Amino acid sequence: MRTLFVLFACCFSLSCGAKSLHLPADTLRLPDGTPRIVQHLLYNEPCKQWVDSVMQRMDLRERVGQLFIYTIAPHLDKANRNLLRKVVAEYKVGGLLFSGGEMLHQVSLTNEAQQMADVPLFVTFDGEWGLAMRLKGTPSFPRNMVLGRIESDSLLYEYGREMARQCRELGIQVNFAPVADVNINPKNPVINTRSFGADPDNVARKATAYARGLEDGGVLSVAKHFPGHGDTNTDSHKTLPLLPFSFQRLDSVELYPFKQMIRAGLGGIMVGHLEVPALDPCKSRPSSLSKRVIDSLLVNRLDFKGLVFTDALAMRGVSGHSRLCLQALQAGNDLLLAPRRIKDEIDAVVSAVENGELPEEEINRKCRKVLTYKYALGLTRAPYVNPVGLKSRIDTPYTRGLIERLKQASVSAGKQ
Repeated sequence: MRTLFVLFACCFSLSCGAKSLHLPADTLRLPDGTPRIVQHLLYNEPCKQWVDSVMQRMDLRERVGQLFIYTIAPHLDKANRNLLRKVVAEYKVGGLLFSGGEMLHQVSLTNEAQQMADVPLFVTFDGEWGLAMRLKGTPSFPRNMVLGRIESDSLLYEYGREMARQCRELGIQVNFAPVADVNINPKNPVINTRSFGADPDNVARKATAYARGLEDGGVLSVAKHFPGHGDTNTDSHKTLPLLPFSFQRLDSVELYPFKQMIRAGLGGIMVGHLEVPALDPCKSRPSSLSKRVIDSLLVNRLDFKGLVFTDALAMRGVSGHSRLCLQALQAGNDLLLAPRRIKDEIDAVVSAVENGELPEEEINRKCRKVLTYKYALGLTRAPYVNPVGLKSRIDTPYTRGLIERLKQASVSAGKQ
């Protein structure tokens, strides 16, 4: 068996429930559970050779760095550029997440970062309702709560394809979308209009259609916030929300959209910071740090073999824990999003490997997995974004027409 198969080896499987999305057979992942976006690489010799060559030239600290995604502001001042150089050239992070700002500033820093990186970076984005969620002067699509009323799933797929096109124009390979939370709590202070609605089946269909559009357009989708943030009355940015439900209830509501998206072969899932006693009885342990939630449930029982991202590790629902990134990796996450004190966190993971607390093979396996997805997304060499004419390439007549069609379809559905 080829070395690359270690990325996807797993001997667990589970039916994803009685309902189905009635997807055509060619949209489903392979029988071994491999997500669609990388399934063509299982026997791909150039991919294996590239991953092997990158692994051979990286030391342990660099391989650990590939598992970190750092948040940086799109500002062109000297201090911010120095910070960018430090995290990319010194800490060797695997990816960047830009916070809100100007589109051309983000592109300038993206080009700068890719040129200085030894291994091309994942550029990630948090664009749940289009680029306008973070970038000024870019097209703003309707919120998911509006889109959830549309009957045509194919229109959601078209939206995903257009969002992928815009992301690629900006040098973005990963979009932290869609929200797959079922919003059945009217007092939810953080999900609300970000959800496709209160019906698990409709949320699953809309989220899957959008995510398939993204991935068919060459951008990794990342469904969030596993195991489900829809029925909470607190915000994980500020505290640790509690989901006090039975497993049977979680399985039929919160987990349902994620199970259907896994069945459809989609490639990324983000784990939220949630306390879920039915899944992990350890009081106040966030799901993002729980081996029971991630390794046992998501990876083994639900058979998810894509990339597992933490939600932002600076959020108060999780940030108070010590050796945060080490715990997140031990729980089963592949990529660590936006931790504070990145140098200390990298040091803690490296030390844990060196003293035998975390097997080095686990770091190697996760690093190979990340590199395989980078290969699939075209990151074998540093990409370049042409800033000339970028605004007109992003905000096209087709884009504006699609936004209007989405709005009209949601209104028409509401009248029926």
